[in-house]
Amino acid sequence: MSIIFVIVCVTILIGVTLAISLPFWKRDPTTPDIISQEAAEDQERADLSVEREVLRQSLQELEVELAQGRLEQVDYDRLKATDERRLIGALDRLEALATSNTQGSSPEKNKTRGNAWGPAIATSLIVLVLSVGIYSFLQWRTINRLVDIQAEMGGQQQAPDPREMVARLEARLKENPDDVAGQMMAGRSYMALDRVDDAKKSYEKVLELDARNHEANYNLGVIMIEGRKFDDPKLFEAALKHFDVVLVDLPNQPGVNWYKGLALWYLKRYRETEEFWATAHKNLKPDSKDADFVKQALAKLREGETPF
Repeated sequence: MSIIFVIVCVTILIGVTLAISLPFWKRDPTTPDIISQEAAEDQERADLSVEREVLRQSLQELEVELAQGRLEQVDYDRLKATDERRLIGALDRLEALATSNTQGSSPEKNKTRGNAWGPAIATSLIVLVLSVGIYSFLQWRTINRLVDIQAEMGGQQQAPDPREMVARLEARLKENPDDVAGQMMAGRSYMALDRVDDAKKSYEKVLELDARNHEANYNLGVIMIEGRKFDDPKLFEAALKHFDVVLVDLPNQPGVNWYKGLALWYLKRYRETEEFWATAHKNLKPDSKDADFVKQALAKLREGETPF
């Protein structure tokens, strides 16, 4: 990171901090403690909102990194667990602040803070936009360092308990079942706990709300194939529809191409299987275990043998 960029960031943050604090210099002497507390809560709420958006973006970028083969599964799992734990903590705190604000508000207080909160809200929005921009700019520069640091500290830090995370998510989803991000997190957690049926329900709920969600379509297709009790052609056809939704936007995604080829192989459409497996191999990291596995499967397929 260049020294100029650091100076610019510091200058912006100082200016925004001064702008945020300006409305509170003219404090009502009759309610100084109330205003001070509310100002602190609003600042914390703005910071948590920034953290929430950054963590959601980080989770999405981790999915892309994994899908493109630029991040190992073990590193992906560790980083995802850390981000999800922080996201749940931020959501819990935002919920607590919202409850506190509802209980403590009154018409007289709202009237008092009306003139002061206009500039504060505007500057908070500036903080949100600038912070997200800065985090986005830095994300690609820090991902490799984060992977190394997490690998070094992995043995020292206690991993979050997936069962505890699921319990908290289930409680939250009972109140808001249409929370797409929450349903996605629940689906991932259920998969980690080998609760495949529950994961399937979560991903199906996601598709009710967002029919073109890539991760949900991909995972449902995989669950259909990996969790089948017998080879039903209708099941493989249904899985193909989920994979096709993803391939419209991500035609070179190796995992989706592999599983689509696998479904086609069970349907005895071997020529199409070879096409999709070749695409998967071409887009995998060279000399990786996955690339070697797909290469061997292709060789056996072309020789008329069972590929796996």
